[in-house]
Amino acid sequence: MRGPLLSGPIGSSAALERLCALARDGGPTVVLSSLWVASALAEEIPVIVLVEPDVRRAARRALARGSGTPGNLSVLTAAEDVPLRPGSVGTLVVESLTDIDDADARAFVAGLVPVLRPAGLLVSLDPTKDPTVEARVAGTFLSAALYDIAQERPREGALLTLGRAQRTK
Repeated sequence: MRGPLLSGPIGSSAALERLCALARDGGPTVVLSSLWVASALAEEIPVIVLVEPDVRRAARRALARGSGTPGNLSVLTAAEDVPLRPGSVGTLVVESLTDIDDADARAFVAGLVPVLRPAGLLVSLDPTKDPTVEARVAGTFLSAALYDIAQERPREGALLTLGRAQRTK
């Protein structure tokens, strides 16, 4: 499993295999906006990718290429809002959270948490070697009241930040 040629460290086999292992046991896996990440994961697990309307044509090509096992990749078009039922997603993957400024990232992550199942997993896949950036992403997860927050570096330059939604009482 590998990302596209210019995906860098986050497209490495080590990063994608670890991401797949995290998502494998979590129930429905949803990838936001990143068609290449969804296609790579679909080689091994069922994935739903939410793409913006302007990516629809590329999404059709990915489906036609038969990325992964037949039926493992589903594509839904979404705008700004995430059209998912509260408590319906086991694993939610976001690529490059570090590209969003702090205030917007905090609001974005806080808006994603309700769609996670109790103890569902939110994963951010980011290209960085900077400890300050790593701390910023961890702080974003903390501000969204996620727990079991952890960061893994499956390869130099690739950061996986993980956080779980609160369990129901």
